[in-house]
Amino acid sequence: MTRFSAALALIFLAGCAAQSGPDKNQAVTDFISVAELEELRKIRTRHQYGFTQLSDQYIILKERGDVYLIEFARRCYELNEDHITPDIRRESNALRSRLDTIRGCRIGRMFAIDAAQAEELQQLGKAPGK
Repeated sequence: MTRFSAALALIFLAGCAAQSGPDKNQAVTDFISVAELEELRKIRTRHQYGFTQLSDQYIILKERGDVYLIEFARRCYELNEDHITPDIRRESNALRSRLDTIRGCRIGRMFAIDAAQAEELQQLGKAPGK
């Protein structure tokens, strides 16, 4: 992808993210498409979680040195606490999309992201300089 295409996509995402609610969900969905994130079916875990809530449907899950974008199958209103505990169904050291839940919310899709992408996702919808 050329730099021009990437810049144009980021401007589009910033415009979409300037609004709240479902539009923020759409901005994250657009980010997934533009960044061509690869969907993961399973991630290995060590049970040391942290998270940043992006919207009622997306979180950034931080597990030691790894960072993941988690999309819930539906809106998740149960993420009102600072600490989350995944409800692992099969393996104690793995999270699986479409099977496991976090705070009762079923994981729809998972994507590995890097720190720069996590920062960019957190800035969606924020005015420049804030």
